[in-house]
Amino acid sequence: MSQVTKTLTVVSHYQRYWVPALVLLLSLAVYGINYTSPKSMFWDENYHIASAEKYLDGVLFMELHPPLGKMLIAFGEKALGVNDHLDKSALTRTDYVKGDMLPDGMSFAGFRLASTFLMAFSALLFYGIIWRIIRRTWVAAAFTSLLIFDNALVVHSRAAMLEGIQLFFILLALYYFTRVITSGEPIRLKHYALLGVFIGLVVSIKFNGAVLLLLFVMLYGVDQWDNVRRFDWAALFKRLAVTVPAGVLPLLAVFASILYLHIALGDEVVNNKTYKASDEYLAEVRAGRSHSLPAFYHGFKDNLRYMLEYSDGVARLDICKPGENGSYAIGWPLGNKSINYRWDKNTVDGQAQVRYIQIIANPIVWFSVVVGIVLSLGLALSRFVYGQQEKDPRLFYWVMAFTTLYVSYMIAILQIERVMYLYHYLVPLVFGMLNLAMIFNYIFREEILAGNRHTMVNVGLFVLLVIGVFAYFAPFSYGLPMTEDQFEARNWFHLWQMNVVR
Repeated sequence: MSQVTKTLTVVSHYQRYWVPALVLLLSLAVYGINYTSPKSMFWDENYHIASAEKYLDGVLFMELHPPLGKMLIAFGEKALGVNDHLDKSALTRTDYVKGDMLPDGMSFAGFRLASTFLMAFSALLFYGIIWRIIRRTWVAAAFTSLLIFDNALVVHSRAAMLEGIQLFFILLALYYFTRVITSGEPIRLKHYALLGVFIGLVVSIKFNGAVLLLLFVMLYGVDQWDNVRRFDWAALFKRLAVTVPAGVLPLLAVFASILYLHIALGDEVVNNKTYKASDEYLAEVRAGRSHSLPAFYHGFKDNLRYMLEYSDGVARLDICKPGENGSYAIGWPLGNKSINYRWDKNTVDGQAQVRYIQIIANPIVWFSVVVGIVLSLGLALSRFVYGQQEKDPRLFYWVMAFTTLYVSYMIAILQIERVMYLYHYLVPLVFGMLNLAMIFNYIFREEILAGNRHTMVNVGLFVLLVIGVFAYFAPFSYGLPMTEDQFEARNWFHLWQMNVVR
């Protein structure tokens, strides 16, 4: 055996390890390189940096979203400690940090650490989900490129915001769910419990993560499939009586524990900002007992009330309002509406150049996701309406699982009257990416099993197209300077509603 043959044999043997390692390194590079730029806040960073600093200084506050995301932002700042020598006390006296409140020389490396690198590590979980279902390394790696090279995910995650953090825990829950289903082992109550822990972490960041409650239903369906087919109602209800508390109680325990930590850390009232807290809660805080059970009891109620009131007070979408950044959810799958988070204009050699930080879709990724969802809905229609037998029942139900998550999220979001933004689509977008991998494998099952080189080449060309288009729109994600002509060359669709800065 020649040395080349031996080398190829070793590489092939260990591809299960080096391919995901390469995927992770690539993701870390795309998300992590120069993530401290821009050296100014944009979009919700003005809110979340203020919240994170309040945790570090022990200041009482309440907010729209549950606390875990901001806690992890604060953890990143504490872990790096790059601003420890600066006076950041001005950040705790407001809920919205303006640029002139920042101390000179403040670094964003710590505040952006959690979102940036948890999102980067999400690629490994995404890869693992596909690999456990398909068991083809090249397929898992190819479709993970959609998560790594999406411009909207990159620009939004490389900031002190919540979506990058939440998507990590969403993919963690999905990976665990997939692992339980594909392990071939009996489903135990411990599986419901641990899944509940992961979903509890997701919901503790943003409430839209409650869509993952559907995973309990799916897990139960797999667990009790034989009884479902036999319509054994007695056995189904008996199992339901133990699986519901097994899953829901850990979820509630995680949520309550994180909210307890949030309440316990707020042991000081600054600028008399009480957030309409009850007298009983304030009395505990001012007595130095923010960690007590009475403080938790009253603080828990006050925080939940504040979240609901805040949400009800958010403005409704008004597309006629000048500068409205919100958009209808029905247009999100096609990238409506792009948001210019921040821009900086300079003149170089007499020519104006602008650095944009703007959320914009990678059209190859987003449009492919739409095609995958349409094909999946057609597949569901042919099976459940016209009775056509699926060619691979296992893959069929995986397609249905991810399609259900996508459609359920979009239906729920369409019921919300408050203004919503394009980045609220990032969660179902990831569901759609996973679904696209499933529907591709369903359609080309025989070619994939046979290792058809023509199919592999076509997938490789698709990945190159994804990367190429990502690179073309990268100036919006990394704040690279562009002229007006370069901007207009990237303004592909009127639906995106992109406006050049002149």
